[in-house]
Amino acid sequence: MKTQFLASCFFCVLIFFSSFCKAQNKASNDSAATMLKQFYTSYITTEEESDLALIRKKYCTKKILNRIAKDEELDADPFLQAQDTDLDWVKTLVINKDAQKPNVYIVSYVDNYSKKRIVNKLLVVKQGQTYKIDDILTY
Repeated sequence: MKTQFLASCFFCVLIFFSSFCKAQNKASNDSAATMLKQFYTSYITTEEESDLALIRKKYCTKKILNRIAKDEELDADPFLQAQDTDLDWVKTLVINKDAQKPNVYIVSYVDNYSKKRIVNKLLVVKQGQTYKIDDILTY
């Protein structure tokens, strides 16, 4: 009887600590998703190219900015896969963590013209206390 009680207590403590570890991991992932939501919301709703450059500088690493700058044959904005923006994209914006790859997020929105969901896979890294976009895997 005493052994069963101790085993039950041990099992309860184990469940408690494992749920605490998951909560910490989820909060970390949520911070990156929150950053991506802020980036895409401001990026889609901004019209001036100078403001877009400031947004990219704030939310992206030098690595991805240099990669984009070197590409002279851009047909579309690599973050949006489009030439123009539509404010309705913010309403359909969905951000999910890739279940297979660490630090990869899937960002998508519905293009009202084509009625298709546009999907981007982004690699996110932590620099200091903030998360930044380090690569566009669909670019």
